[in-house]
Amino acid sequence: MALNSAPASDAEAARFLTMATFGPTPADIASLRALGYAEWIRRQLALPPTLQRPAVEKLDAYVTNPGQIDRLEVSFRTMVTAPDQLRQRLAWTMSQILVVSDRAGNLDQDPVAIAEYADTLARDVATYTDAAGVSHPASYYNLIYDVTRSPAMGKMLSYTSNRKGDPLLGTSPDENYGRELMQLFSVGLILRNADFSPKLDANGAEIPTYTEATVAANARVFTGWSYQSGFGTDPSSGNWAPANYQPLVCYAAYHDSGAKTLISPSGNYGATSDAPTLPAGTSCENDLAAALKAITSHPNVAPFISRQLIQRLTTSNPTPAYIARVSAVFSASGGDLGQVAQAILLDTEALTGTIPTQYPGYTFGKLREPLLRLTALWRYYAPATQTGKYMASHPENYYTEHPYGANSVFNFYQPDYRPPGELAASGQYAPELQVLTESTIMTIANDLTARAQTYVGNPSNAANALLIDISPLTAIAGNAANLVDQVNHDLLYGSMSSVARNALIGMLNDKASYSFLSAQIRVRDLLKVVLVSPEFAVQK
Repeated sequence: MALNSAPASDAEAARFLTMATFGPTPADIASLRALGYAEWIRRQLALPPTLQRPAVEKLDAYVTNPGQIDRLEVSFRTMVTAPDQLRQRLAWTMSQILVVSDRAGNLDQDPVAIAEYADTLARDVATYTDAAGVSHPASYYNLIYDVTRSPAMGKMLSYTSNRKGDPLLGTSPDENYGRELMQLFSVGLILRNADFSPKLDANGAEIPTYTEATVAANARVFTGWSYQSGFGTDPSSGNWAPANYQPLVCYAAYHDSGAKTLISPSGNYGATSDAPTLPAGTSCENDLAAALKAITSHPNVAPFISRQLIQRLTTSNPTPAYIARVSAVFSASGGDLGQVAQAILLDTEALTGTIPTQYPGYTFGKLREPLLRLTALWRYYAPATQTGKYMASHPENYYTEHPYGANSVFNFYQPDYRPPGELAASGQYAPELQVLTESTIMTIANDLTARAQTYVGNPSNAANALLIDISPLTAIAGNAANLVDQVNHDLLYGSMSSVARNALIGMLNDKASYSFLSAQIRVRDLLKVVLVSPEFAVQK
C-alpha cells in the first residue's frame, strides 16, 4: 500500500485510528480520509504536546494530602479530548514500558510529579518545540536521559539520593534502577537479532546482554542524583514545590567517580571485551551521559523496544519480518518514536491485518486494553461533562488498570505472557489477557454496561456523570438493521460478524421484548451487548 494512500472507507479509517489513538471520532475519521495516512501522522506529531502537569498543579496547589483524583481526571480528559492523539497514545504506550506508578515507590502523594512524568513522555516520543521556541529532536537517548532525571522515576526505582558505597561501612549503591534500565527499559536479558530472534553462541546457547558486574557499575553511575532542593530532601510533603517535579541534579560529594566498565554491545565481558569504560574522575553528568549512550546505542534496543510498541499498538504476535522492518527504522532514526510509530502503523501487516504465507503459525490482532474500551466509547459518542471534569473514579476496581497505576515496574501485564490453553499450546502471546479472570471480565462488563446507560437525557444520571451522546443512534432506532450497522461502524470499524449482526437485529426485532420500548432504551441495550462482546474486546 502506497505511503500516501488514504483509507477507502470509514471502516478502514476507524480501524487505523483504533491502533493510533484512544478511539476513533467522526471528525478524526473524516480528517484521516481527507489527508491520507502519512499526512495525518505528520500533522499529529507536529502538534504541541498536551501537558497534564500544569492542570494538575493548579488543581492540587497547596493541598496537604493531594492523592491522585485530580491527576486521574486530567489523564482521562487528555485521553478523550487532546488533539495530539497519536503523541498521547505513544506516551501511554511508553508508560507501560518505562513504568512509573502511584501504587509503587511511595508515589501515592506525588500526583504533580507523575503528571510531569507523563508530560516528559509526551514531549519526548517525537520532536517538539519548547516554550522558548527551541526544537528538541526525538531520540531514545533523549527520552531515557529525561526519564533518568525524572524525580518520579528516581523515587519509583529508589535511586533518588543514592549514595556512593563506603568500604569501611560495607555499603554499596542501590542497584534497582541500574538493573531495570537494562532489563526492562532498553536491552532485555539476552542478545537479539533485528527480528527479535535470540543470538546464539558457538555452543547454541543464548548470550546474556549484561552481567552482575554491569549492574553494579550502572548503580555506581546513578549515585549523587537528588532533588533540586538539596541532596536527601523530600519535597513531596509540599506537593506543589517545583523541586518535586524538576529534573534531578547531581551532588558530586555523593557520586562514585571511580572507573567503570559499561555494557558490552556484543555480550563479550572477557579479556577481549568491547565494553566501553569510564576513567576515574569523570564528573557525574559525564558518567550519566556516557552510560546512557552505551545503553541506548546497544543493538538490542531496536528489536526489544520495537516489538513491545508493535504489541501495544497493533498485534500481540508480530512476525519476525515485521519486527525487523520496524527495528531498522528505530536504528536509522536513533529511536525517534514518531518515525517508529509511522513504521508500525503503515506496515503492510498492520494496514491489511494479514500475515504473509511464510508465517503460518501467526495471527494478526490483539486484545484491547480494558481501559481503552472505555475511552473508545467516550471518544466516539462525544461525552458531555456536567461538572467540567472527566472522571472515572477508581477505574482499577473495574478495568484492572488506571493511568500510571501498575502494581510494579513490570506493568499491568508482561509482553511474553502466554495464557494457558490453546494460545500457549500454539506459541501465541496475549499480554492483555494476563489481567483477565472470571472476576475482572465481569467487572469490566458491569462498568461498560453502566456507561452505556449514562447518556444525555437519562433522568437517572448522577450529577457528576460523563454523558455519552446517543442522539444520532436514537434517530435511526426504529430500523433494527440500520441501528446495528451504525453501531458496527462506530465501535467495531465494520468488523462485526454476520452471526453477531443477525443476532442483534433479531434481538431488536423481538416484538415481545422491544417493540414498545423507547428509542433510547433500544440504543442503550444494543450498546450494552456490543460493549461486552468478544468482537469489541478483540482488535484485528
